[in-house]
Parts: sequence; structure tokens; C-alpha cells
Amino acid sequence: MKEEVRASRAASRKRKRLWQTVTVIALIASLVGVIAFAALIDTKKSALPETDDIATESVNSESEATEEAESEEEADESAGMYVYIAAPYTKVFADDRVTVIYEADLGDRFEQLEAVSGFVKLQLNEQTTGWVTEAQVTGEATSVSDDDVTAAWKTVVPTADAATIEVLGQDIDSVRATLGTPKAVQRDQVNEYHFYDGFFLMVRDQQVRAIDWDRQAVATPDVTATSSQNAGSWYEGETRQLKLFPYDSVMRVRLEQK
Repeated sequence: MKEEVRASRAASRKRKRLWQTVTVIALIASLVGVIAFAALIDTKKSALPETDDIATESVNSESEATEEAESEEEADESAGMYVYIAAPYTKVFADDRVTVIYEADLGDRFEQLEAVSGFVKLQLNEQTTGWVTEAQVTGEATSVSDDDVTAAWKTVVPTADAATIEVLGQDIDSVRATLGTPKAVQRDQVNEYHFYDGFFLMVRDQQVRAIDWDRQAVATPDVTATSSQNAGSWYEGETRQLKLFPYDSVMRVRLEQK
């Protein structure tokens, strides 16, 4: 009987130790799982950008957007303005700003389309645009009356027929119907030049924009010039311009419709 009791107690103690061992193993496994899960969550968090980084990217994006908006506003302000060529024989460049496509005269008036990095883009005629440096254009020009411009023209070209200037602003086909076929026609990237006896017409977009009298005696009209330089003088009127370009002891005279 005593042997059975001792055997029963031994079996009970063995089951108790087994249960304790299983419990300890279960606790250890649970603890390992908790630690592993925590490590996994931490790893996922570290893959996200820091809050400061997000804020910096947002500020930079807003700054870039503001700069682009300001640039567009500046471009809009310059677009649609009319500017004058401020120096004789100004080179006009293609879009590469290297290739010369035209040579503009003092006082030539063009629409400015935009300004970029020290250059301005001009609408030369209906189909052609070109670039000049900002230093070679001006947006302001002192002016006199058209009567003063006409009187100054008569002073420097006294032998010209006053009726000739009536063709300014007219369609070239109508003018040719009146004056006849020109002796010669020359063209550049911007204008056509129709040569008649004693003068030639500058034609742009099929309209007579100017009349030139070449090899005239050098003379100075009694009118204050808008700009007077060694290579040329320019007199700005309300709707007309007078330009004088001296060379080899003579000069070329241009009367132009704006």
C-alpha cells in the first residue's frame, strides 16, 4: 500500500514539473513573439520619411511654384509692349541668339513678345520673330507733331514730290497700280524693297511702311531729334518717323509710317 502511495506521489510530481516546463516554454515563446512584432513595427516606421523631410519638400515645392508664377507674371508684363531700336545697324538674331537674320535701323518700332536673360524677343513681321539685347531697345521716345516731321522731311529732301508720301500705309498692289512696276525688287527676312526712279519703298506685310531717298545732301532739320548719333538721327512723330543715315558725305533719308 505504501509503495502505491509513493508511486502516485512521484507521478504527480512528474506531471507538475512537466506542466511548469510547458508553461515556461509558452511564456518564453510569447515573449519572443512580442519582441519580434515590436521590431517589425519599428522597421516599418523607419522606412517612412521623417516629418521634417516632408515639411522641407513641401516648402521647396511651394517656393518653386512661386518662382515660376513670378517669372510668368514678369513675362506677361513685357509681352505686348512696343519698343524702339536704340542704335543704328542693330543686329537681330534667330532663336539661337547667334545667327544674324536682320539688321534693324535706329528708331524701328516692334512689338516685344518676351524678355529672357538680357535679350528681348521682337515680332519683326507677321511671320518672323527675332532677338536683340535689352541694351539695344528703349520703351520711351520723345516726339513732335506729324507736321513737324513732314516739314523736317521737306527740308532734307526739297526736290521730292509731296504726293509721294501719300502711298505710306497703302497696300502694295494698289501702289503698284498707280506707280507701275518697280525697276527692281529686293527682299530680306523682314521686308521687300521696291525701287523706283529717285526713291524706293520699304514693304512689310504687303503694306508700304516707308519711303527712302538715297544719296541726299547732308542736312540737319530745325527740329529736336528723338535720338541723334554719329551713324544716324531719328525724329519721332505722332504717326510718322523721319530717319537720317549719313555715309560718305551723303545720307539716306527715310520717312516711315508707324
